[in-house]
Amino acid sequence: MARRSIPYLAAATGGFVLAYLVVALFIFPARLVSSDLPVPNVTGIDWAAAKAKLETAGFKVARGEQRYTTGAPEGAILSQSPAPGSIEPKGSAVVLDVSRGQRSGEVPRLVGLTRQQAEMAIQNAGLDIGDVTAMADDAPRGQVLSTSPEAGARVPIPSAVSLVVSDGPGTVHVPDVTGQDYASARSLLGQLGFVVGRVTVDTASTFPPNTVVGQSPAANSSAPAGATITLTIAGGT
Repeated sequence: MARRSIPYLAAATGGFVLAYLVVALFIFPARLVSSDLPVPNVTGIDWAAAKAKLETAGFKVARGEQRYTTGAPEGAILSQSPAPGSIEPKGSAVVLDVSRGQRSGEVPRLVGLTRQQAEMAIQNAGLDIGDVTAMADDAPRGQVLSTSPEAGARVPIPSAVSLVVSDGPGTVHVPDVTGQDYASARSLLGQLGFVVGRVTVDTASTFPPNTVVGQSPAANSSAPAGATITLTIAGGT
């Protein structure tokens, strides 16, 4: 009796195995045939080459973030997700972050501005303040005479813009500050580039206290820019 059932048992077992293989191959093929692939490394190469390399390897390509980067040319791949070497399903998307290259800016027009105004304009343009050189010129003291690079030039950000400013004329006419109060006289002389030095008090003067009653060099004489002016002020009781 047992021998008679063996053929039936073998047939049933073979049918079960065949049915399992059919289900495994056609309904759940991924369990037997893997479609996962390693993601190629495309960082550092340009967009077109990276896209071709990934598509040849069986992946789709998506553009991610674009940002300015120092040292990476425009179009270069900065990073990728998933990471290089990771195992991903065939046909899945790889997101690439792309360089926009070095950020650049335009040097603003600065000639004719005061040094303070020029430095503010440089900073507002995203640039750095470079060397500031003074030279004798008929322009008012502190006025910008030239820049390097020149206005309108496009430069990488950050870059430094150097200034040449006026140190005032080589010689300056000394103004007459007698009769003015000391604070006003000091302010005027400072604006013209002079330095107020020693101050002498004349206790015998009949002018109101702190009134300038004498100066050296004399009024309307010529003196080098930045020269020291000594004043005499009234100091009566």
